[in-house]
Amino acid sequence: MSQKEKIYNMFSKGAAVCLLLFFSISSLSAQETHRYDLTQALKIGAEFQGPEKVDVMRGDLQTVDWVSLRNKVIVLDFFDTYCATCIQAMPHLQKLQQEYSDKLQVIHVTWQDKATLQKFFDSNKFLKENKVNLPIIYGDTVLRKLFPYQAAPHVVMLYQGKVQAITFNRLVTAANILQLHKNASISLPIKNDFGTVDLMDKNDAGQRTTGVRISGYQDGVPSKPLKFELDSASGLFKTTISNRSIFRSLLNIWGFIQKPPFLATPNRVVWNVPDSSIYDDLGHKGEAWSVKHAISYERLDVVKRPDSVQAKIVLHDIHSLLGIRSYWSTKKMKCLLLRKSAAHKIDSQHSKNEQEFEGTGVLTSYIGLSGVYLPIIDQVKSKQKMTIGTFSNLEELNQQLNFHGLELVEGIGDVGVFVIESE
Repeated sequence: MSQKEKIYNMFSKGAAVCLLLFFSISSLSAQETHRYDLTQALKIGAEFQGPEKVDVMRGDLQTVDWVSLRNKVIVLDFFDTYCATCIQAMPHLQKLQQEYSDKLQVIHVTWQDKATLQKFFDSNKFLKENKVNLPIIYGDTVLRKLFPYQAAPHVVMLYQGKVQAITFNRLVTAANILQLHKNASISLPIKNDFGTVDLMDKNDAGQRTTGVRISGYQDGVPSKPLKFELDSASGLFKTTISNRSIFRSLLNIWGFIQKPPFLATPNRVVWNVPDSSIYDDLGHKGEAWSVKHAISYERLDVVKRPDSVQAKIVLHDIHSLLGIRSYWSTKKMKCLLLRKSAAHKIDSQHSKNEQEFEGTGVLTSYIGLSGVYLPIIDQVKSKQKMTIGTFSNLEELNQQLNFHGLELVEGIGDVGVFVIESE
């Protein structure tokens, strides 16, 4: 698969559409596959009796005495060293622990062994600089059974011997900790990696019938893109989207219909709607935004159709039910034009982290991922391979492009855009 195909393939499967898409911090665990016994899982409100003995390293706790911690909010932060999102959140958790030590006890929990963790923390400059030193329960097998998950980070809040929340790491805030400690209860979005969308009504016989329904955020259901599957309970063909933004759902659906003509970075999206903030989490508010604005979709059909055909039907449903339209178009706007340059340099100035690009189309797609520069129109359309290294501004990039007889200049052109408009 070529570099360009890889970029388009990522896009068509509903990945993020900015620089974070290409160099994203994954929240998925890279650990070995587990078989989950959900019959042992505790639910919110359940009594919690922690394991009598756990192996602990780091932090101030030599052992974990669950009874003595009963009057503190206990945050179990399930993580592993492969989860960049988990590691990024650790300084925040450390700060909360220091500021509210009389009301809070943060404990990291992982299935990994002590030697692996010791090596990781000894070599992690980021965590050292932020003076992260919270207790870790390692080699865990018991807590993972009580609070099963598929994707880390995974957070459990305990207080007064009960499970108070099973939620997302971004919701571990000072306000939520203090509220739980004061009221002995809190209502937060539920993180359940095993939840499924179930929006359709049932008939008198208790059977689900064909039809389509769109709804808002579904608590206890993981965010998932467009999925086609056979519903074993009804024998019908099921199409679902769960807890996704309208914008990302539309891009995801379009990806099954046709190969995207370009990456829909923010500067290539046209919002012909009263309030674009309800269509995507533009402010990066996470679950707080999703609870208010995310959508879930379910359709049941008797006939199985090719994915591309079914996606067109789903797109029509979304457009009709939400009263919107989406389509690929062009718009005349300020942009960067990649063109041939007369200022061809004979000697190349080597740069750090050089990468080889299979033509100007791949190069312009790569540059556009950042969203830092104006949209780029490729006027060269060369298939020739070229090497480009690190650059921090347009001038540095042009110095390298000149070696290949190319340059980027500002201009006005017909730029490809993705349009969302309300009817």
